[in-house]
This record gives sequence, structure tokens and C-alpha cells, in this order.
Amino acid sequence: MDNSPAHDESQADHRVGSLALRLVLITTGTLLIWLGVTRLTTVLWGAEMSLLQHIANAVGVFSLAVPMVLVINRYLDRRPVSALGLHAEKRAWRDFLYGALTWLIPAGLGLTVALMFGWVEIRIDSSIAELIGVILLLILLVFVYEAFPEELIFRGYIYRNLTAAVAPWVAVVIQALLFSAFGTALWVISNGWGVFLERSVLFFGMAVVVGCVRLISGSLWAAIGFHLAFQVMMQLFLSSQYVDIEVSDEGIFTLTTAVVAFCAATTVAGLLWRGGANWTKPEPQSSESTAQAEASVRPAEGQS
Repeated sequence: MDNSPAHDESQADHRVGSLALRLVLITTGTLLIWLGVTRLTTVLWGAEMSLLQHIANAVGVFSLAVPMVLVINRYLDRRPVSALGLHAEKRAWRDFLYGALTWLIPAGLGLTVALMFGWVEIRIDSSIAELIGVILLLILLVFVYEAFPEELIFRGYIYRNLTAAVAPWVAVVIQALLFSAFGTALWVISNGWGVFLERSVLFFGMAVVVGCVRLISGSLWAAIGFHLAFQVMMQLFLSSQYVDIEVSDEGIFTLTTAVVAFCAATTVAGLLWRGGANWTKPEPQSSESTAQAEASVRPAEGQS
């Protein structure tokens, strides 16, 4: 067996090249899925978003993006789904709830202060039943269209592949760059280069924060819960598409909810998930995970 430095270096270069290629391909594939689905629904229903079009976007993206990741993870990487951070049963529910609270606690406190001091006023002209119905609708649509597929791709597949090769904090930064490139490209293609700086900074900052929540919790469900709470709250109050809510100052609202929550998220997450998080050491795929994944894709011997 050749253990020479040149041999080891060539193998390392191959692994890095293979990883870079996979990350570029899955990010590009993700962009094409979102663009393809949204362009198709725009042709069918027009440029103005309707509920039917929103549902079609969600179903289309979920049906293409989620299987793409699961197939690549199972047959190319030979990893079980749990390796992506999708833990099952009680831990999944706990991490999902904690992830949502990581957003809701600081955002709720910030909004409460803003309302108490009169910095922002909110008027709701819909009934309680209508409001509850819209919240449930948004939870479903955001989960299917954005929170689950985006987190599965960027804080699931991409993050896990990166942590196998580099320090987790580096993985957080790289996945944030890829997420920012994906999200900014969508907005630039749809709205022009005028939104480039604003969106690139927004998406990068969001992805860093959610990536830190993923790292601290060790669970993809935590990132999904955080993402879901963030998107539902912002869409509920800043979009009058499904319910009649008027916010007196959207800038103050965003500052006292989103900005406060992003700044406080790692602190809240550290309080909810106690224990030392690994920020510096790569986490190679374990032999047990490899064996489990290979067993799941290997045809059973002796079966006709």
C-alpha cells in the first residue's frame, strides 16, 4: 500500500474536487428547480401571486427538490437520512419546537417592546377565525415551499458534506455563501440587478444564523423550525395577501423582530440546547453510517 505524501495529497485533492463538484451541481439543480416551477406557474396563472399559484409552487418545488436530495444522499453519498440531521420521533419534535422558539422568543420580546413604546402600531381587520386559518395555511405553505426543502438542501445535505471535510464553523460560512448565491440569483432574475446588494446581504446573514442554529442543536429540525417561524411571521404581518393586517412602520417592525431575533438566535439556542457544540473539528462520516446506508441500497442476497 502506497502511503507516500504524494499519494495522500492526490487523494485529498480528489476528495476536495469531488465535494466542490457535488456542491456546485446540487446548488445549480436547486436554482433550476425553483426557477422552472415558478416560471411555469407564472405562465399558467400570471405574474400576480394567487393562492392556487402559491400552492402549485409549493407542491412543485417539494416534489422535485426533496427527492433530488434524498436520492443523491442515498445512492451517491451512501448516507442514511439521519446523517443529514433528520432525527426521528421525540427528538425531532423537541428540536423543531426549540428551533421555532429560538426565533419567536426574541422576536416576540422585541415586538412587545415596540408596541409598548408606540414605535409601531398593528391593526388587524380580520376575525380571529380568519386569522387562525391564515396562520395554519402559511405554516403549511412555508413548510412545503421553503422551510423543509431549503433546509434539507443547504443545512442538511450541503452542510453535512462540508462538515465531513472542514470545521463546522467553516461549513456554516460556505453553505451561507451558496444559499446567498441561490436566493440572490432568484431575485435578480425576477427583479433585476437593483436588488442584488440588499438580497445578497439578507440571505447570507440569514443563512449564517440558521447554520449556527443547526450547528448548536445538531439537528436539521431545529433549522426547519427557525426558518418556518421566521417566514410565517414576516409573511403574516408584511403581506396583506391572505389577511388584512396593517403595520404602521414595516422598517421598525422588521428591526424589532427579524433583526433582534437574528442577533439573539445563537444565545437563545445555546440556552435551549445545553452542551458543548463542536465548532472546530471536522466530522467524517462514521463507518456505522456507511454500513447502514450501503445495507439499505444493497439488494438482499438470495431473493428472487
